[in-house]
Amino acid sequence: MTKNQIKQIQKLKQKKYRISERKFIIEGSHLVEECINSNSYNKLIDYIIVSQEFKKKELIDLLKKKKYRIEFIDNKNFNKLSETENPEGIIAVVNFPEIPVEKTQQTDLIVCLDRINDPGNLGTILRTCWWFGIHKVIISKDSTDIYNSKVLRASQGAIFNLYTISDIDLNQYLENLYKDNYIIYLTSLNSKNLLSKINFTINKKYAIVFGNEVKGVSENLLQNKNYSTIKIDSYTNCESLNVSVAAGIIISHIKLKLLNKA
Repeated sequence: MTKNQIKQIQKLKQKKYRISERKFIIEGSHLVEECINSNSYNKLIDYIIVSQEFKKKELIDLLKKKKYRIEFIDNKNFNKLSETENPEGIIAVVNFPEIPVEKTQQTDLIVCLDRINDPGNLGTILRTCWWFGIHKVIISKDSTDIYNSKVLRASQGAIFNLYTISDIDLNQYLENLYKDNYIIYLTSLNSKNLLSKINFTINKKYAIVFGNEVKGVSENLLQNKNYSTIKIDSYTNCESLNVSVAAGIIISHIKLKLLNKA
């Protein structure tokens, strides 16, 4: 691998180059394995970069068997590409998927994210959605990039197992969901509707919106009379919950309610 190729891969650490090149990098054997096991992403891997220190021979054998292109480089050059403190020694360069077209099949619960800025929060929410079998996640404009390395690590590969659409005009998207008979719930600390009191039923479709870590859900959405607000029951005077924690609580509660009524 040439110095110029290494420099080009290094640039993918920056969002503007990921967008212009329509490629991103993943690091670590777990993310690489999740990617090659994904029906959506396994054919999008451009090539794999492996350092001299990488110890998982069985993974290398699997990659060779699947006929992925593998580039072996020395530790010094690998460390230039790595974004972790103690590199494991494997990186994959992955192509962006084609611009997704809305799937025709219905889903009873969609998670929508409004201007989530912290990569750890976004990745954790994606991981939570994967755990609870949420198949569709909508991410608004002005949210952090889903291919940010911190998002990918926090998601633990969830991005390869979810149907996600990012950089969305959430106002328009929710309007379309509402016209399609979705019930829209916006999370808000000022809501009078407690999560525990809402009757979720299996014959209805829901979209739950989680807002920015500081500002919450956008004011223009909160003012829409077609949507309802919701908040988690509180037992103390604690001001608020981390958005990824709140997402886990609400998603778990709704899924449990729907399963109990199935």
